[in-house]
Amino acid sequence: MTLSLFLRRAWRSQSGATAVEFALVCFPLLLLVLGVIEFGRAFYVRNDMSYAADVAAREVLIGKIARDAPDSEAQAKLASAVRDSFDSGDPARLEIAVTKQTVDGIDFRVLSIRYPLEFLLPGMTETSFSLALSRRIPIG
Repeated sequence: MTLSLFLRRAWRSQSGATAVEFALVCFPLLLLVLGVIEFGRAFYVRNDMSYAADVAAREVLIGKIARDAPDSEAQAKLASAVRDSFDSGDPARLEIAVTKQTVDGIDFRVLSIRYPLEFLLPGMTETSFSLALSRRIPIG
């Protein structure tokens, strides 16, 4: 009789219910908040890469970088312009490639930028993915 009374009393007890509910809700909520922060950081880095590529393309279009410069010189100057205007990460980790492309008889330099973004979440520091973008700059 005392065992059934003890079990009934333990079943109806409300002490500790708040702590259990908090434990059930806190972990998914914390993961959601950290995920939103990481997504926002990735979006910010991607926008900064886009800005850096636009600055480099603008320098070609206004004549700071010669349109008819040799490929190696143009690549070095474009890479320097991109790295100088990239502020949201390590500019040395940017992978910058410049190629030529002809579309409908118009010559372009294609500026391709890739940045390996690493997560800041605990336990995911070895996981990374690359953010990439490209710009076509008319040279003809």
